[in-house]
Amino acid sequence: MKKFYQKIVEHPKSILTLFILAAVFVVLLFTMKSVSLPVFLVLAIETAVWINVSIPYFKDSTVFYISYLIISSIQLGATVDYAILTTERYMEFRQTMDKKKAVSETIAAVTTSLLTSGIVLAVVGYLMGAISSHGILSQLGTFLGNGSMLSLTIVLFVLPGLLYLFDGLIEKTTLHTNFYQKRRHHHESK
Repeated sequence: MKKFYQKIVEHPKSILTLFILAAVFVVLLFTMKSVSLPVFLVLAIETAVWINVSIPYFKDSTVFYISYLIISSIQLGATVDYAILTTERYMEFRQTMDKKKAVSETIAAVTTSLLTSGIVLAVVGYLMGAISSHGILSQLGTFLGNGSMLSLTIVLFVLPGLLYLFDGLIEKTTLHTNFYQKRRHHHESK
């Protein structure tokens, strides 16, 4: 088993990334009991990670491979956590309110928790990047700071939009969903 993972790590970044994303997708597929939600979460997560590791390219600077591996894992872990919290709140609110209200309430419910965690991670990362004289540690710190801010931005602004836009698809592709329907609720109260 160890040799299997060593071979994966030695492969190009794209193969490693696909392997990791497939593993995350499968875990989300079974825990969320949905086909569509893992797609949106993985899309949000990978967008944040990809933007973060692309910044050095546009600055024409070198990325240490070990930095790439470490920050991809840390940022993936943090972003998936943020995305799951946001999605679970949305799914809860969606049972008792329409999608517009559910998105609004979701953002209100998760913002403080996400900002607290994300800002602490960003500050620690930026401090490590500024203080460390070691190239890899400094790069990791900068990646961590940037990644935290990017993850927060994607999860607070992009993910709620995806949940709103694809609400109908989410309802159809998620087991045991009972989304609030205005007509049904109005009809039952008469």
